[in-house]
Amino acid sequence: MADTIPIFPLNTVLFPGAPLPLRIFEPRYRQMLAYCMENDQRFGVNLIRSGLEVGGNAEPHMVGTIADITSVRDEDGGSIPINTRGDRRYRITSIDSSGPYLVGEIEFLEDIIDDAAEAESHKARDIAASYIRMLLTTQGEWHRVLELPSEPLRLSYFLGTVLLGLSGSVRQEILETDPVSARLSKASEALVIAANEMEKTIMRSGPGKGRTVFGKN
Repeated sequence: MADTIPIFPLNTVLFPGAPLPLRIFEPRYRQMLAYCMENDQRFGVNLIRSGLEVGGNAEPHMVGTIADITSVRDEDGGSIPINTRGDRRYRITSIDSSGPYLVGEIEFLEDIIDDAAEAESHKARDIAASYIRMLLTTQGEWHRVLELPSEPLRLSYFLGTVLLGLSGSVRQEILETDPVSARLSKASEALVIAANEMEKTIMRSGPGKGRTVFGKN
C-alpha cells in the first residue's frame, strides 16, 4: 500500500539528514501543520518546478524528501516557527490538488551504494575541501575548519545541502541521482563549476573586495 503525505512545495531542496527551519503563515499550510500535529504525521518537501511558493498553485518536482517535525514554537509575528529534519527520499506517484494543500501518494527511494562509491567519495572530498578553503578565505574565515563526512552516502547529501554556489535545480539533480557514486560525481562537477565562478568573481572584485560577494564585510 502506498504512503500518502501532505506535500509542501518550496523554493529549496531538502536532503536526508539536513535541518530545515520554516515559518508557517499561509492558512493552507497552517491547516497542513495542524493535520500533521494531530495525526503524528510528516510532510514532504519538494522543489517547485513552476509556480509561486506563496499564494497560487505550485507544481513540484516529483522527487522530494520527508520532513520530520522536530519542534513547533508559539506563533510569532503572524507565523508559526517550526524546525524539521530531512528523512528519506521519495517519488510522488500520484498527486491530489483538490484540497487546500497538495497530497501525494509516494514510493520511497532506496540509496544504492555501489562499488565505485568509495573511490568517488575520495575525489569529491578533495574537490569539496578546496572549494571550502576558497569560500572561507573570501569570507575572512580562513582559520575555520569544516568537517566533511567520510561515508559516501552522507557525503553525497552533505555536498548538496551545505555548499554555496549550487542552484536549486543543481541540488535537485543531485537529490535525484543514483547510484551514490553518480550522485557524488554530479556534486563534484557542480563544485568545480562553482569554484571556477567564485575565482572569476574574486578576480573581478580585486584585492580585498572578494568578501562582499558572499554578503560578508
